[in-house]
Amino acid sequence: MVFYECVLSTKHTTHFKALTALMKQVSLKVVENGGIVRSIQNHGLRTFPHRFKAKYPDYLTQQRYYEQGRFISIYYDSNPTTLKQVETVLTMNDQVLRVTHLKSRSKLDWINYKHEKNPYVQRVLKADRDAVLENNQKAEEIASISTAAAAAAGTSTSDNIDTVIDNMKVDS
Repeated sequence: MVFYECVLSTKHTTHFKALTALMKQVSLKVVENGGIVRSIQNHGLRTFPHRFKAKYPDYLTQQRYYEQGRFISIYYDSNPTTLKQVETVLTMNDQVLRVTHLKSRSKLDWINYKHEKNPYVQRVLKADRDAVLENNQKAEEIASISTAAAAAAGTSTSDNIDTVIDNMKVDS
């Protein structure tokens, strides 16, 4: 399954019920083919960056060029054959002016992303590893000193660890 983002622009004269029926048709096509519709977002009426030309003139207004339209985004997971079927459904609708499909990145893609090429990330990871190693060495040193001191004095190890830590604080 691939995560797709479909951005489509429709005529500003399109009725809400027609858009709802189109979104239901697209969603049904995705779900029938084993996909998952994650989200449908209506971005509202916007001015286009340039005039969009419809395939056919509008049957009510006889308008063919549009300077305003409605943008809608559909996010879904599906296979590439379903993508082709969704594109045909959208291009066959005369209310849709433009359709763009993008292979979107999900958060799961970043889990598999390897940070080996970024030198800054490598420096930070190396500094973290060095700090952990240094802390482990200090802990081993404290344990060996306290064990030796406990054997010499005949006291418990936990009392000696507290004494060694207090001495290290005084020395620092």
